[in-house]
Amino acid sequence: MSANSFKMVMEVDGPNVERINAALRRLAQKDATKAIKNGFREWTRVVKKSVIALAPRGRPSKTERVRGETRPNPHLKANVTTKVKGYSKGQLVWAAVGIKEQKGTYNTPHWYARWVEFGHVLKRRATKEEELRNLTRGNVKKKERTTTTIGHVPGKFFIAKAYAINEIRLMPIMEEHIARMVAKGLN
Repeated sequence: MSANSFKMVMEVDGPNVERINAALRRLAQKDATKAIKNGFREWTRVVKKSVIALAPRGRPSKTERVRGETRPNPHLKANVTTKVKGYSKGQLVWAAVGIKEQKGTYNTPHWYARWVEFGHVLKRRATKEEELRNLTRGNVKKKERTTTTIGHVPGKFFIAKAYAINEIRLMPIMEEHIARMVAKGLN
């Protein structure tokens, strides 16, 4: 996922870190990294299913007209992805769930995922009268002067809800994967 794509990142904090670290001390560095990555992978799969279930469905048509041009009509549900990343020597591992970006194509909704998640204002071009009124009110910047806000679309918060639903599942999954690696090392 690029820096453009919207993602939710999960990290282990507080007393859970101590519990995980105590279990990881029984493993070699390589096995500990593998256990953490596998735990995050399984957890992100569970969260991905929740995000897909909670994601709002857009217009049902396969194409849409944008500025007179026919383009594919991508949906958020079809573009949810996960990523688990480890850094040098396995010291840091993180997991992300987000909307994937396909560069060079219109078939990617990553740019509007933030609007759907958090909501956005609806604007339109101002008429000449509204433009003059905005100018007399002190809105001298062109963007402020030539647009008028006509409403607000509330956010759906579907990624945040998926995170909240599955947050408590992370620790049992991690402990299970660490226990598997410990059992595997004892054999």
